[in-house]
Amino acid sequence: MTNNEIVLDIIKKSKVHLSAYAILEKFQKIKKVQPMSVYRALNKLIEEGQIHKSNQNKTYILCNHTHAKDHNPSIAICKKCGDTEELKSDLFASILKKYPIKKYDFSNFELEVSTLCKGCS
Repeated sequence: MTNNEIVLDIIKKSKVHLSAYAILEKFQKIKKVQPMSVYRALNKLIEEGQIHKSNQNKTYILCNHTHAKDHNPSIAICKKCGDTEELKSDLFASILKKYPIKKYDFSNFELEVSTLCKGCS
């Protein structure tokens, strides 16, 4: 298995969203590597559209779209428990097309929404 495959497998099997260090810790149980190897694998998986990174809580999320790459990731993050879920980005893309903002190009965007999950509200 390649490093990318191991990292993707760790993310797929996890019941919670993991930080890079948590992924590294699980990876080290399988194979000893330097942290940079895990970061390279994470960056490659993001580039391929297989995972997304939440910049707000610094965790990695498995992409729930059937296609790879060509979509704008939109993520909801619970302010209380930190649970994260990828949203359907088509909705936001259509809103941004309908109400364009002249200063910005929204053909390629990432969106993180801070809210409360149903369990915490």
